[in-house]
Amino acid sequence: MSAALKGGRLVPNVTRRSLSRRVFGTIFSVAMLVVVVFSLVGTAYVQGQLVRLAHEELENQIEFVAAALNSTSDDAYILHNLSQQYTRITLIDSDGTVLYDTEADAEDMANHLSRPEVAQALKEGKGGAERSSSTLGEVMLYEAVRLDDGTVVRLAQEQDGFLSILASMLPPLLGLVALGAVVSVLAARREARAIIEPLLDVDLDHPIRNAENAYAEMIPMLERIETQRQELKRQMRVLADNDRMRREFTANITHELKTPLTAISGYAELIASGMVADEADQRDFAHRIHKEAGRLTALVNDILTLSSLDEAERGDAEVTSSVLGSREPVDLPRTLDTVYHRLETVADVNGIVLAVKSEPAIVNGVPRLLDELVYNLASNAIRYNKPNGSVTMRCGVRDGKPFISVEDTGIGIAPEEQDKVFERFYRVDKSRSKARGGTGLGLAIVKHAAVFHDATIQVESELGQGTSITVTFPAETMQIEGLVS
Repeated sequence: MSAALKGGRLVPNVTRRSLSRRVFGTIFSVAMLVVVVFSLVGTAYVQGQLVRLAHEELENQIEFVAAALNSTSDDAYILHNLSQQYTRITLIDSDGTVLYDTEADAEDMANHLSRPEVAQALKEGKGGAERSSSTLGEVMLYEAVRLDDGTVVRLAQEQDGFLSILASMLPPLLGLVALGAVVSVLAARREARAIIEPLLDVDLDHPIRNAENAYAEMIPMLERIETQRQELKRQMRVLADNDRMRREFTANITHELKTPLTAISGYAELIASGMVADEADQRDFAHRIHKEAGRLTALVNDILTLSSLDEAERGDAEVTSSVLGSREPVDLPRTLDTVYHRLETVADVNGIVLAVKSEPAIVNGVPRLLDELVYNLASNAIRYNKPNGSVTMRCGVRDGKPFISVEDTGIGIAPEEQDKVFERFYRVDKSRSKARGGTGLGLAIVKHAAVFHDATIQVESELGQGTSITVTFPAETMQIEGLVS
């Protein structure tokens, strides 16, 4: 089914069914059906009542006729003088021979012994029957009584049948149908509008607002619309946040890349132009170029790591195995020792005491990511520490779950900033960050590495006292007793 866009609305090219018309048609049809059924049932009831009354009348008449015939010996005289309007009287002998009939010649009439009412009267003394006449619209009623001399007197009366009564009642019935049609049209239109109104009043922007006036059957639909609306708003917020983060990331990465590149370009230009003649100055400039290049390399490596983690979180298994590496049992004490030896000199230079307190624990994970997780936590703790401070790396098993924690005696993190420190390029102390270096991506890598391993991060910090960050892995990860650091 095709549709065209006109005036900002979707207009179908084919005629759609109207719910209002369908409701109206249903109500009108039901009303008309009720009128017709009522007419037919009413006709049947009237016909039944007429038949019952006719039977009662015949019973009264037959008793009168039988009493008159039993009181005299001249049956022909009595029958000839009886005047029963709309009633046919027939006298029948015990062998079924018709002796007398008020409407036909008795000699020309067939034997009546097989007639039900006659046979019943001969047997039980009294009998009755109904038979349709040659015309389907009429019914013949019969009542018969056995006389004292053994003969049977029978009374017959013609009664209008169902079709005859229906035909006689047709004018008032047609009037009733017409009145019913008018009433049905008015009622159907009113009810159709009343039924459709709650549907038209639904505000799709705020569907729950209409819940009080909506039908009970509409509530699940309105709740589903509201859920989808909220989910759409959430996704829009996520997209807006992602767009903001993308712009911020682009601005930050441009700045972070530009700073070392500017320094490298400037020092190299001075050396190339011959403005640095002294050999000691050349070595100093070369050292600065090497330092900035190292900073640039570290930044690029961190960006690549975060990019790989983003791909892995989206379910790209190829990136996980080819770039990050495959999962395997990782000895956490050994990982902490490796990081300790890499940062020991850095800690000494900054006047920080670096220590390791480990207990046996193994995690089924990616060695490179776990190494970077520990390295970035420890490096960050050293960078933001106070003079003569300390950093302690721990690992072990707590409540059946492996964990890694790094504690420091540094500057601390304010409560309102504890969730933000894991954002890319976010720095608590920007002046210290510039002085101490760092890419601003370390804790972002920690967060994504923890998510990759289904681990949770807990931050405990107090301004001026220090910070403790604990990464707890799921209980189903591998644990081996007896390992030492």
